[in-house]
Order: sequence, then structure tokens, then C-alpha cells
Amino acid sequence: MSLITCNKLVELLLASITNVMGNDGALASFQFRRPGASPSEAIMATEIYYHHFELNLASLFLRSNGPNYLHALSLDEISSLLKRFLSENFWYIRRAAYDFQNVEPYSQWITDAEKLTLALVMMQSNIFQPQDDLVLFPLVPVSVEGRVKTSKFFFSNPRARDAFDVGQKFADRLDPTTFPPSKGFTGKKNSPGAWLGIYSPNHQHALKLRSSILGAMALSILPQYRYTFSMRKVFGGTFTIKHDSVSYNFDKRHTPPCAYEVQIEETDQGWVDLVSEMLVSNEKSASRGLKALEYFFRAWPQRPEERFPIHCMALDALFGHVSNATGSVIDGVLSVTGETVDSKRLREILQLRAAVIHGGAPDVYDSSKYPKYYRKYGADPISDLESVLSLSIKELVFKGQIPRKSDPNAKIIEQAKSRGLIPPRIPDHSILRGYYEAKSEEVKFDQ
Repeated sequence: MSLITCNKLVELLLASITNVMGNDGALASFQFRRPGASPSEAIMATEIYYHHFELNLASLFLRSNGPNYLHALSLDEISSLLKRFLSENFWYIRRAAYDFQNVEPYSQWITDAEKLTLALVMMQSNIFQPQDDLVLFPLVPVSVEGRVKTSKFFFSNPRARDAFDVGQKFADRLDPTTFPPSKGFTGKKNSPGAWLGIYSPNHQHALKLRSSILGAMALSILPQYRYTFSMRKVFGGTFTIKHDSVSYNFDKRHTPPCAYEVQIEETDQGWVDLVSEMLVSNEKSASRGLKALEYFFRAWPQRPEERFPIHCMALDALFGHVSNATGSVIDGVLSVTGETVDSKRLREILQLRAAVIHGGAPDVYDSSKYPKYYRKYGADPISDLESVLSLSIKELVFKGQIPRKSDPNAKIIEQAKSRGLIPPRIPDHSILRGYYEAKSEEVKFDQ
């Protein structure tokens, strides 16, 4: 990060601090000593006042101009990072602790030399040079062949050798076949089917990355099974390995109770690598793709009517434009499908979207446009929207690199067809019918 950025940030931070309460000052009392000092050196103490509006200005600047992980944090969390930084490095402006006669913000009377020193320290701080922790997420309806790994995250089998890739320092203290994996944990334990490990400096940031990664995983599931859930028990939680400690919690579950196991195989390495590249990219297209995947993940466990508005948001994340939302989405979808999708039909789905998102119908089923669409096309607009969205992400974001998965019920289905229990070919009324008719039989089966 540039010195110019850190200079500006220090100026904004110091502008939020005074030695007097004023009209809105919030007292902060802390002790400090010379950075790197031995425990025997003297400790000093001070009291200062933070001013909320000015502190938020500094936090907003840091969020916009700092490392990407800060985008996952709230203003309060970023403000806490700034307060911690100042208390740990107050030594560099220590004379301010004894100038109680000065009622002006620190930025107006701290010397330029002191500001520069603080900015140089800021550049090397853990705010701008964060150390990654390993945040582990237990997954239940997921299985992995060994380990599928990138520089930013990995999927691993709990029974794989060194499943957490942490070496001997922690390996002897951990049992990856259980959650929590600490061998000393004496409470109730659960058995994960797989682990998702993410390298991140912040827990909230890791949760956000998890959403995009698992959104891509959900996209790899065959459509007919993606929203087929069972009564299986699904648990959540995270386990964090820092450089010198471990911690865990029991957060919400990370996947819905899928009726069929989600298989992560070596053939998935292509889309896994693409997600990893997007996580470190500054390109706008990467940001759009990650947002769409995060929305896709949020919608995954929901009921159909609750998925609909979230899928609308995902489509907007991919193609939307503030000045022409509907038109830009239609143009974007047609650019992906080669104009084989009926644009008039897609526009009717987006009109239904407008009714749901803009207050015309709290529930998509409540809109008068829903039954009209169903009667007119013989297809569910909720399913049609999901089909358009999933195809758009696959083609635009992943360039067709999400491999075809085998159908776990393929033999049963063929046997049922041969016995006349189900039609040999079910009529396709979906909005993507024209798209698949333009493709080969192999692609049709894949989709």
C-alpha cells in the first residue's frame, strides 16, 4: 500500500481524536509503551476522545483504499482496527498525552514528522500486511477425493494424510475426522464429510469467501438434485488455526441437507482454480462473478419462492446496469446464450422480478404475472430464472469449465423408462429449450 494512502489515513484518524470530550467524544483509556520494549520498561497511560463521525470517515477511507479483506468488515469493525493500531503505536505521538490544554483535533497540531512516522508504521502494520489464518469449515453432504487445492483455499478428505496441510506443529493435536477437531475437546463431536479450508486474515472475510466458493460448488451439482433436500443432520461451525493458537465456534451450517452427496473430484480442479484466481483479482468481471456466486449460495437452502428474488439479484450482479437494469440483463443473457433464448419470455420473467423486488408482490406466487406465465409457456418462471442464471454463470464466469457430473440415479431412471414407468422423453418447456436444441446431444445431457 502506498505511503500517500497511509498518510491520508493517518490524517483522517488523527482528525477524529481530541483530548477533550466536546459534544460527542467517546472516552478511550489505555496503556502504552515503546513498541518492541521489554516487559521491564515503564508503561504509560493516557485518555483520549474519539469522535464518531470523523472516525467513520477514516474507516470509510480505509475500507475503500485498503486490502480486499476489509470489504467484508463493518465500519465498527474497521474502526476497532484503527483504535487498536493507535493504542499499540501511541508511543510515536506520546507528547499528545500531556498536552491537555490543546482542544483541537490531533491532526491540527501533531507535527508532520510524527504523522509521517505513524504513516510508515501503518504501512507495515497488520492492517496493511495481514497474516493469513487457516479457517476451516466442516461440510456434511460433501465428499472429496484426497485434496483439491489452490493457493487461497482447498477441499480435503477428513481421512487424508495431513488433511489440514498444517504440518507437525498442529497435526498431533488435531483429529480432522471430527468437529471440533481438537483432540482435547470433551463435548459432543460431529463427523464432517469434507473440509473447506480458506486462508484469510479475518473470520468475516473467510465467511464471505466461503459463500462464493460454495456457490460455485452448488453450481456444479446437477440441476435436478441441487434443491433436493432430505432430513439428514447438517451441522455448522468454523475452526481457525492461527500461527500460535486455535479457536472454534458453532456457527450456522454451511450447506443445506442435500439428499445426494456432493462429489468434489480431480475434474473439479478447473473451476476451483478459476474461483481462486477471482479471489485475488482486481478486475471488475471477477468482482461481478464472485457477487453472483455469493447470491447463488444464499439462495441455495431457500424455498423456491424465496430463491427467486435472490436469483434476480445474482443476475443483476452479473449483467445489471443502474441506468438500464432490464435491458442490460437481457443483452447480457443473450450474449451468453447466442440469442437462442426467447428475449420476450425473458423480459416477462424480469417484469415478474420487478413486481417482487419493488413491492408489488411480497411472494412471487402472489403476483398475477406468475400464473399468466405458467399458462402461457407451460413452465415455472422460478425454474426458468434459475436455469438462465446457472447457465449464465457457467458460461460467462467459468467458460464451460464446470465438468459434467454423473447422475447417481441414471441406471434407475433407464430401468424405469424401459419398463414404461416414466415417459422415454419428457417434453421440455423450459426457457433454455432453444439453447439446448442448438447444442449437441452431449451438451444437452450435460445440462
